[in-house]
Amino acid sequence: MENLKIKKISSKVCIIGNLNIDLIIRNVPRLPEWGQEVLGDDYVIVSSGQSAYTAFALRNLGIETGIIGNVGDDLYGSKILGELNEKKIDTSQIETIKNGKTGISIAIARPDGERAFVSDTACLKDFNISLIDRHKDYIDKSDLVLMVGLFFLPGLKLQDARTILKHVRKIGKTTLLDTGWDPNNWQPHTLQELSGILHEVNIFIPNLDEACAITGLKDPEKAAAHLRNLGPHTVIIKLGAEGSYALNDTESIFTPPQKVKAFDAVGAGDVFNAGFIFSHLQNWPLKACMQFGNSTAALYISKPNDRFPPLIDVAEFAKRYHTYSYDL
Repeated sequence: MENLKIKKISSKVCIIGNLNIDLIIRNVPRLPEWGQEVLGDDYVIVSSGQSAYTAFALRNLGIETGIIGNVGDDLYGSKILGELNEKKIDTSQIETIKNGKTGISIAIARPDGERAFVSDTACLKDFNISLIDRHKDYIDKSDLVLMVGLFFLPGLKLQDARTILKHVRKIGKTTLLDTGWDPNNWQPHTLQELSGILHEVNIFIPNLDEACAITGLKDPEKAAAHLRNLGPHTVIIKLGAEGSYALNDTESIFTPPQKVKAFDAVGAGDVFNAGFIFSHLQNWPLKACMQFGNSTAALYISKPNDRFPPLIDVAEFAKRYHTYSYDL
């Protein structure tokens, strides 16, 4: 195995995106028909949104992280801010909407961990480019900017997202994008605007469902090639239980999953993003970044509580690929 040195990272990550509460009901065998009821046998209420999931995972890996976002002036908003502050995530760019409700998602998880969502964006409708502009100094001081959950931010126009990412690239910082799923099912005008956004993205990280919906292609290799032609230097497609796939101008890499028993996969893609970002900031080979991302996500889904894995656990678990060892 090739040895990789894990060095202390001084880089700062700025996450722009949604904060909300997830009510996760586990072990639901099927979705109910209208007028019916289906039982699960476990539930949790967690501070979430793609921003929070990614930030919690990054902080557990030792990366300085801050979020530009908003919450409601309610119990759930206080819960989110309290838990982010407890983990020493910078919340000074998170605005509280007076008399607003915090967004919520009800996540229904099957016994195999797969999930579906019903959501209310609530005060996330107030998230717009003016909010981001008020905290542009934080963007300018960051080394890497990750934008997530675009379609959970109905007040942020896609052309405004492009403007922000264009600014980030202009000042020489790395841009990453994970749009999340479009609840309006990827209308032609949305795809056209998204293709413009991708011109300003260094690394695009959709899951397979999103990549297929955007490109109309079911094969991850073909979908990644199509997406790369729209502008990103690197495309990472998260394949869930099948692992992940990466494509840039020199490499095409399929990385198999680390097999674990999944409690639920809610947030798994965001935790993969965190593992990948950590590795990218270490300047490791792309293959190592993929393996570390997979390993971070696998450990996360394997735990019902206290889910975000510490760096030492991920480094040990990633050795199971028998490709790299890690010198902490």
